[in-house]
Amino acid sequence: MVTPPDPAELAAMVGSLEDELIKIRRSFHAYPELSGEEAQTADGVAAYLRELDIDTVVHVGGHGVLGILHGAGKGIIVGCRADMDALPINDELNQTYKSLVLGVKHACGHDVHMTIALGTARVLKQLQPHWRGSVVFLFQPAEESLDGAMAMLNAGVLEQYPIEALLALHTLPLPVGSIGLNAGPCLAGMEEFKVRFYAPAGDRDSLVQQSVSALEGLSTAHTPDSLEAFETLFRRMEVDPTLRQTVFLSCWPQAVDSIPRHHLLGLVSMADFDRRCEVHAQIKAELDRIVAVHGASYDLTYTFSNPPLHNDRDLVRAVRPALVASVGETNIRDFVAPYPFAHEDLVHFAERVPTALFWLGTANPAHGVESRLHTADYDIDEAALSIGTQAMTAALLLLLQD
Repeated sequence: MVTPPDPAELAAMVGSLEDELIKIRRSFHAYPELSGEEAQTADGVAAYLRELDIDTVVHVGGHGVLGILHGAGKGIIVGCRADMDALPINDELNQTYKSLVLGVKHACGHDVHMTIALGTARVLKQLQPHWRGSVVFLFQPAEESLDGAMAMLNAGVLEQYPIEALLALHTLPLPVGSIGLNAGPCLAGMEEFKVRFYAPAGDRDSLVQQSVSALEGLSTAHTPDSLEAFETLFRRMEVDPTLRQTVFLSCWPQAVDSIPRHHLLGLVSMADFDRRCEVHAQIKAELDRIVAVHGASYDLTYTFSNPPLHNDRDLVRAVRPALVASVGETNIRDFVAPYPFAHEDLVHFAERVPTALFWLGTANPAHGVESRLHTADYDIDEAALSIGTQAMTAALLLLLQD
């Protein structure tokens, strides 16, 4: 019989790593790399795992890294996934750890995700005699381009390591110290489309601009632009399952010399993919209306699709007590609706393995930290690093009990 530490003991263990976690996160933040270019990041992750004497596999589906840790005996195989890539955004933080790579920034919290996974690996290594089974840490490249998960799957990661349950977390502008949970629909899906117009050259710019405005006007809601707006959204996510019907479109004019040639790029987010035919018809109707005015025509092509992410309800229920023990019942936000404005290629793992992603609060408005994703001044309250490490470790330990 193995006995994991109680929440107070675990909090003390994680607390002793606070300075180390901050140092790791700031290093990742200062040296971000875009999707498919995470070589330096992967080297750093692998070096840390090897320092812990954790079995390490590199170049998995590109720059992916695996860390495999075994407990005191045979048992369940669980996974912990962290994404590694950054975004093509200039870093406007006034901090010593701001990005040193021009035009690239960890604006989606992946530096946080990696740090917490590494901290969790360190704590589980220290607690190795107190749990059974195996943990596979999956450091995934190219999440922002939505092809890194499939690359790792195509590399045979689940055939070699038959993971039975997979956990992940993602930062969100919830107050630091809080955790959000979706028992079911968690994130929207996304479809990318491209439009090429055939019109007199003088009409083309007007045609594109009118189309962008009209298509974005099909959105039933828009991304919150302040912490107050986010809190309104989160409260609605707790009580309003109809939020799953949200449709959000964003469009951009494209250079006429793009390859293949097109004039408009669009993304449509849908938390319910059953609405695809309806939304496709609405997009076509708007384009038909606009080109008719200009005496023009167009080609519409759907070029990419990423399904919505659904958490495994049983897995969420199984790990919830560990998350409650980490942050307290009053700091758990139970959502009945998905977050409707973002996408995750974690869905490709979730289609094969029971998966649960939980939301880690990183905002602290009293300290001027809003933690709004995909913004040039994105930052976190670094207290979230210890909180996230304790929560993830506790959740994994709960699954790894005898």
